[in-house]
Amino acid sequence: MKKKEKSEIGGFAANSLIIPLAAVLAAVIVCITVLTMSVNRTSSDLTDLMQQTNEYQRLSKNMQGSAMVLSGTTTSFMNSPLVGPPGQQQVNVGPLRAYVAELKEHPDQRGPEIAAKFKEMGASEEVQGYIEAASQDAEQMRRTEEYAIALILYDHPLYDLDLLEAIPTATLTDEDLALTADERLEKAKKCILEGRDYSQCKSNLAANIDKCTTTFNEEFSDQAEDGKKHISTLRIALWVMIGVLAIAMMLTFMAFYRWIIGPMRQYAQQINSDQVLKRRGAIRELRSLVLAHNDLLRRRNKLETILRTAAETDALTGLPNRYSLERYALEIDDDDAPLAVMLFDVNFLKKVNDTQGHLAGDQLLRTAALCIRESFSSGTLDNCYRFGGDEFAAILRDCNEEDIKNRIERFNRNLEREKISVSVGYAYTDEIGEGRFKRLMALADKRMYAEKRAVHKREEILGSEE
Repeated sequence: MKKKEKSEIGGFAANSLIIPLAAVLAAVIVCITVLTMSVNRTSSDLTDLMQQTNEYQRLSKNMQGSAMVLSGTTTSFMNSPLVGPPGQQQVNVGPLRAYVAELKEHPDQRGPEIAAKFKEMGASEEVQGYIEAASQDAEQMRRTEEYAIALILYDHPLYDLDLLEAIPTATLTDEDLALTADERLEKAKKCILEGRDYSQCKSNLAANIDKCTTTFNEEFSDQAEDGKKHISTLRIALWVMIGVLAIAMMLTFMAFYRWIIGPMRQYAQQINSDQVLKRRGAIRELRSLVLAHNDLLRRRNKLETILRTAAETDALTGLPNRYSLERYALEIDDDDAPLAVMLFDVNFLKKVNDTQGHLAGDQLLRTAALCIRESFSSGTLDNCYRFGGDEFAAILRDCNEEDIKNRIERFNRNLEREKISVSVGYAYTDEIGEGRFKRLMALADKRMYAEKRAVHKREEILGSEE
């Protein structure tokens, strides 16, 4: 916009108001977004940490529980390794089946597997140290159990081959093999029931599991406390930013209302009243719109007549359209003068469109309009109308039946000259008495379609004869 035009319009540009406000709002929104993401991320980290701690606890308890189940079944076996009367005693397979079942059902609860999972999950070195020690204790207990079972099974073989293949046993030394069967049985019982090393492993296992649990719980508490403090700080900052955003939005609304919304409401009232708009108290862009509106208002007044004429005229034929027909009908409905309504329908328009193209169809409509105008015009085009796709009408005032027939004869001659077919139906006031225009239209329409059906029937007969 040129400087001279700006000085004439006055006011300040919207950019000088919107850009600073948008920059402030954008900065505040970015801060709020970052703070919200930080709160969510910290909360998610705390949730992950809690889940990890629960998983540590589950795994450590599973290792201890599995070791205790194996120890319990082994102890039960050692208390009663043989069943049956003397001389016919056999191995007590019940505890051994329970032992094997625990090994098969929970292979992932062995000490080395649990220790590997702790390391994979990123446990601290202190926690890994305790869990590794507990794993060694559990493995030492399992080796002692397998050794004691092997001492008994050496002298009392299993006849259950599946159980024999499934149960793990240790290799006996030459010293063990040199013992008698009763000595080996007694040694096996002492390893489990009275063995100090075995009992110490059980105690160490429980102690290391407790230390491991206490350590990762303390680590979780420390990290959770730090996370909560961080979240609290972030939330305070977030509320501050929300307050700043609320103030910025309030100032933005006030500015928009003062320089944009208020003037626009005033302009809306003036536009509804069809007034010339005034340019006071608005931004430069609205003032430009005011000038443009006022200019358009002046042009509208000049073009209104032209637009009304265009709205009431059919563009293809130049005849008045349906709107003009309905408006004219309202004007003459209470008139007592004799009245006739002529309705026309162009025959075979669809056939022409399908076979020769729509340009030929348009030309057919223009030709039909010319024939109607030449035959029924009263000196102006106001009494001939196109009110549908292929439908036309003509209204004759102060006419009689003889005059109507003469015009129809003239119309038929014009159709023969142009070599086109148009069905026509008419009705005049002497036929209906009261009711006027609508009843005339209905009667003329009925007669027109009767003629149209006759024309098409003749066409079908001629077509079949050919």
